[in-house]
Amino acid sequence: MSTLHRVLVQNAKSMKSLKSGSVDLVVTSPPYPMIEMWDDVFKKMTPKANQAFKENNGNTAFELMHEALDSVWKEVVRVLKNGGFACINIGDATRTINDNFMLYPNHSRL
Repeated sequence: MSTLHRVLVQNAKSMKSLKSGSVDLVVTSPPYPMIEMWDDVFKKMTPKANQAFKENNGNTAFELMHEALDSVWKEVVRVLKNGGFACINIGDATRTINDNFMLYPNHSRL
C-alpha cells in the first residue's frame, strides 16, 4: 500500500493546490477570537471587528472574528474526503471589556 504525506503551511482560506475530497486529515490551530495576542490579526482581516472593539461591543467583535474564519472551515470541508478528520486546536477565551467579564465559547461557535 502506497501513501502520500504532505505538510502544507499556508493560508487555509484558499487551498487551491488541493483537489476537492482529496485529504484524509487536516490539523490546524487558527488564531483564537477574543484572545488579545490575535486582536491585530483579526482587526486587519475584518475592519468591522476593529470598529466593534472601539465601541466596546465584545459580542459583535466575537461574531465578526468568527465570520472571518468561516471561509477556512468551508475550505476544510471542501478538501476533506468523506470520513476524513479535521483536528482543530482552539480554546475558549475570557475577556473583560468595559468592566464586564465574559467567557467567549470559541469551541461552540466553531
